[in-house]
Amino acid sequence: MKGILLVNMGGPQSLSEMRLFLKNMFSDKYILPLPFGLRQFVANMIAKKRHPSSWEKYQLIGGTPIIKHTEATGKALAEQTNLPVYTAYSYTPPFIADVLDKMVADGVDEIDVLTMYPQASDTTTTSVFTDVKKAAKKLNGVSIREICDYSVHPTFLEYWKTLIEEHIEREGLDNPLLLFTAHAIPMYGVKRGDKYPDTVKHMAKRLAGLMNRRYEVAFQSRVGPVKWVGPDTDDHLEELVVAGEDNFVLIPLSFTTECLETVYDLNIKLVDIYKKDERVKHISRVEIPVAHPLFIETLKRVVNE
Repeated sequence: MKGILLVNMGGPQSLSEMRLFLKNMFSDKYILPLPFGLRQFVANMIAKKRHPSSWEKYQLIGGTPIIKHTEATGKALAEQTNLPVYTAYSYTPPFIADVLDKMVADGVDEIDVLTMYPQASDTTTTSVFTDVKKAAKKLNGVSIREICDYSVHPTFLEYWKTLIEEHIEREGLDNPLLLFTAHAIPMYGVKRGDKYPDTVKHMAKRLAGLMNRRYEVAFQSRVGPVKWVGPDTDDHLEELVVAGEDNFVLIPLSFTTECLETVYDLNIKLVDIYKKDERVKHISRVEIPVAHPLFIETLKRVVNE
């Protein structure tokens, strides 16, 4: 029997799970490329130090939407494909290995692994597939297929085009500058060969071309002292305002669910502040709907293709 494993990063739903989330994330060699022992030590230190302040941010946005939105996506995809869809997470329960065990126990022996990350990256898709391969070694007679990048799939581009154009019409805007923003990755990953920034820029170019609209690309949510891929969304937005731009629509291009990085980093830290800035006539953000039909159709098609 064939089934789909839909994977996302996960999200903390309590203060203690916030600490677990941070520990697991920074224990990931694709997030923090240090020797195992040192990585575990640093991960524990980061989790201990940052989990109270990080949890405060989650409380400001009413808790993480990731779990609920991912589960809704899985349910809708199951209805459209007539296949069993199981959801798993990298950094909070239910974890990938546990869900794979359940799939096999349920009689699934052909598994399509699909992530909620549209652009391939070592920090996301490679990390997920590494965990899948590790867990699959213990499973006998199971076929695994990895689906790693659907960023420029025609249906996915149509999905984003629809969201953007509907937003612009609803806001009554005339020729806004589209500021595509994606989660940043550290430059050490790019130097190792991660093509994620180029993939994001390519998708933005394709999408803006379909709409014949002006655009810029930036990268958000940097943490820590290391150098990250840029330009940084916060800094670049200010540069554009200083240069005379005053009409913006922010588009969270690397995200498929609402999360801390969209609601807090974009809405609270940027949009809400610049709405009060006299230099800016308009600023808003395209919100990510839950299980939009065109997004579900994208996932269905990449599975079938």
